[in-house]
Amino acid sequence: MGKIFTLQHYLIVLIACIVSVYLHSSIVYAAKDENRYKIENQFVKFGLYPRTPEQMAAFYEGRGFPRQAIEATKQHCFITVGMRNISKTKIWLDLSRWRIYDKQGDIARTSRDQWKQKWQQRNVSLASQATFNWTLLPETRDLHPDEPVGGNITLQPTDHPFTIEAVFATGEDQKGKPLVIKIDNIRCLKNGDTAP
Repeated sequence: MGKIFTLQHYLIVLIACIVSVYLHSSIVYAAKDENRYKIENQFVKFGLYPRTPEQMAAFYEGRGFPRQAIEATKQHCFITVGMRNISKTKIWLDLSRWRIYDKQGDIARTSRDQWKQKWQQRNVSLASQATFNWTLLPETRDLHPDEPVGGNITLQPTDHPFTIEAVFATGEDQKGKPLVIKIDNIRCLKNGDTAP
């Protein structure tokens, strides 16, 4: 009888530990719905929306971008990111803390500074550069409670499914428990794919 009680006791403790770890985990996984990846937890509403090259080309063409700039955008994988801080504390966006990778290794993200160099090499007007920068997700930003942010991240295209692991500092002084959002099996969309 003592052994059964001990076994039951250990099982109860084990189950309680598993539930506790699950409830307090800072890693959040996304649900996929037709090339849309969405998460909502006690901290954020977060979504990723891959775009096709023709979708982005049409967007920039409609804003008067020159042909050479539009062709440059077609050489990248665009992912629109949208998020809202639904917590009661600050959340800190810092793209340098995001890791993007597939089974081959890390995937390069094209930063604002790299785009600026591309635009200068192609003699793209400052007005078009400003418009493009407006469409990018900020490199760094603090998000107060109930504050949204959105924009595109751009990657070197890959034919393999990839993962985005986004790490956010939390708290007024960035010393709260880090929030980690991990989204697997993302794909760069091609023309003809269903885009969100």
